[in-house]
Amino acid sequence: MSIVLIYFIRGTVLPWYLHLPATVWMLINVLALVLGTGLAIASAGKWRLSWTIVLLAFAGGLIQAEQFNSAALHWVGLALVILAVGPVILNPVALEIRSAAWRFTISGLVSLTAIFVVWYILHLPNFGAGYFTAFMNQCMLAGPIAGMGVAIASARALHGRSWRWGLLAILGLAPLLASGSRVATLATGAAVCFLLLRRRPIVGLSVALLCLFVGYRFVNQADNEQAGDPTGDSLTGALSSKGTQNSRTELWQSRIDEFKSSPLFGIGVAMGTGSGSAVEEGGVIRVEPGSSYLAILSMTGGMGAIAFCSALGLLLFGYVSSQRQAGLDRDILNVVGVFLGVHGVAEGWILGFGSPLCFLFWLWLGNVGDAALQPARAIAKRRLPAPPRFARPIGPAPTISTF
Repeated sequence: MSIVLIYFIRGTVLPWYLHLPATVWMLINVLALVLGTGLAIASAGKWRLSWTIVLLAFAGGLIQAEQFNSAALHWVGLALVILAVGPVILNPVALEIRSAAWRFTISGLVSLTAIFVVWYILHLPNFGAGYFTAFMNQCMLAGPIAGMGVAIASARALHGRSWRWGLLAILGLAPLLASGSRVATLATGAAVCFLLLRRRPIVGLSVALLCLFVGYRFVNQADNEQAGDPTGDSLTGALSSKGTQNSRTELWQSRIDEFKSSPLFGIGVAMGTGSGSAVEEGGVIRVEPGSSYLAILSMTGGMGAIAFCSALGLLLFGYVSSQRQAGLDRDILNVVGVFLGVHGVAEGWILGFGSPLCFLFWLWLGNVGDAALQPARAIAKRRLPAPPRFARPIGPAPTISTF
């Protein structure tokens, strides 16, 4: 729980007003991760070989990193996240850490979404950077949190037939749209449509077609408003003001060029040389990758990308083929996974040590890996003898007369 709190507190404006250096918060973060990792490793158990290889492959970029010390520190931090809550270590303690952290995180996402709704309705002041931020440090973090809150509330509304959860899912669209995050809005639509198609196919198909129509009208409206004055004060004004012109094309091209410069091992975790990268006053490189998948390709090279995709494919195959009952918990895993999968196309947080979304992704992956263990648990479970079909009569056995 402390790890989850630290990660999401860093995503708020609270550290700004406490006037604590970023290194202090990073140190607290590392100490919490070291504690979680230490508890998981000390409990012995097995390690998944595929994800152990991923960790080693991610370190390959250190060979050609422009700033070895910075890249090495980021890799160590990322390794701690993966070992603490990711799908690497298999023992009862590690499973319990991941399960407890996941439950706490899901509750936190829904609670933050409800707070964002009240914040937006009451027009309370925003403290972060961007459009609607509430008390988060930027709108690009408030948008994904609200989007996942909408998806989770939708899953709970369907399973519990609760109008309260349904109302939260609808009202949660307000802070999501007001944040101005186009990819978060798209990811939310994809997650909700996936859920409805599985549970209510006809309704899901209708909602998917409606989303396509609304998206088409939005693109046309955004292009028209860019020629005039965008309505930035409206609910969708933040999205309309961005339109389709503010794209990730340059960021994606830079990541591709970086991969071409070092195709085998990459340029190192948290390193960048093209668009989206900047050198701060202390000489530290700061990178906005523009895509989580291209960040893996450019920063860890072909070795890291192949290792990651192979391990991810094996894990998802085990998850899909597991014997776990398709209930609420599985639907929440599904919608969060769909959201992160779509959101990662245009936001680079998978390797972003310190980002709440990076932590959430590896925590989600760890719980997916635990759900994939269901067949092994079912086989290992001791089978009890089946009860007899008929009860035996009580008393002495009847005698049989002979003639």
